[in-house]
Amino acid sequence: MRVLVRVLMIIIIGLTTFILLPLGNAAQSNTSTHIFIDADPGVDDAVAIAWLLEEPSANIVGISTVAGNTTVEDATRNTLSLLDVAERTDIPVTIGAAAPLEFPLSRVGVFVHGPDGVWGAQQPQDLSALPTDAPAAIAEAARQNPDMTLLTLGPLTNVAQAIEQYPEDLANVKILALIGAQNGGNRTPVAETNAFIDPQALTIVLESDIDLTLVPLEAFEQLQVSVDSFPRVFERRFGLVGEFLSVPLQQYFLQIQEETGTAAIPDAVAAILALQPQLGPTTSALVDSVENDDITRGQTVIETNAFDKVPMIADDAELSALAERAITDPDFDQAAAIGAILARRPDNAQVILNIDERTMFQAFIRGL
Repeated sequence: MRVLVRVLMIIIIGLTTFILLPLGNAAQSNTSTHIFIDADPGVDDAVAIAWLLEEPSANIVGISTVAGNTTVEDATRNTLSLLDVAERTDIPVTIGAAAPLEFPLSRVGVFVHGPDGVWGAQQPQDLSALPTDAPAAIAEAARQNPDMTLLTLGPLTNVAQAIEQYPEDLANVKILALIGAQNGGNRTPVAETNAFIDPQALTIVLESDIDLTLVPLEAFEQLQVSVDSFPRVFERRFGLVGEFLSVPLQQYFLQIQEETGTAAIPDAVAAILALQPQLGPTTSALVDSVENDDITRGQTVIETNAFDKVPMIADDAELSALAERAITDPDFDQAAAIGAILARRPDNAQVILNIDERTMFQAFIRGL
């Protein structure tokens, strides 16, 4: 009898949760977040955009495409295909940069995303009538939506150009960028993919005074899903969009799955954080990007500790001179000297290094 009662309680709790989930989404729809998406779809980009399309609290004011996971033409066709399937062709799409600012476009993304970015799921699309000035589109959206969040899921090529060309229009924009890594990369031993593809663009954004939050590899790899069950769940709960992306997801997972049978969907983490920032607390940081075309290309140095920021600012000669003064001058104020160095380069970004993985996973599944 006691076992039967427990079973009934589990069923009741499950039904209650299932019934209340739509109410949670409805409650969130009372406030709307204006989001402009700059992306390079890519399977995980497409999943993130699909999730946002289903969220009542997300007001997607525009999408620009950029070369990254695939060519900008295929990224655009993939975006239009997704919007067609989701019946959201009302969202304006602008074709962006076809190559990084200095380097040729890397085609390594073919290994993970297939030749067209979505493993053959792409639908035929006519791109001839689409606008091609992504920086102007971003700036116009910012003028129309001063509180806009610019969600970047690919290399920052379009964003860097927008900052350079329209600095006043982007002054109040909040950028949430999926980029960088603190402790080793996923494209090279030291570089995350988006930073590797266009490190010059990342440097431009870091050196601007814009409100910038980075979602680096340490955070976005924390959301793991089962490679066996997730594509089926996605297809079952996401209707036509789920059918469109189910096979690409399976192929994507085959390329990136861990030994544990799980895989990350990085872009989904950034999409969820755009609407629910409380799931990823931020820390002020000083961030540098390596622009060299060698093994360190795209490496990001992300430092939150004041002591470790000092050698990012002062060279060895200056620090050696300070060390000599510290041991020879009894009146030397070491703390003041270090403070003066830190004041020369204030922190240039907020970073999210940890997420509430369990709550984020629940939000992700609820959004489906």
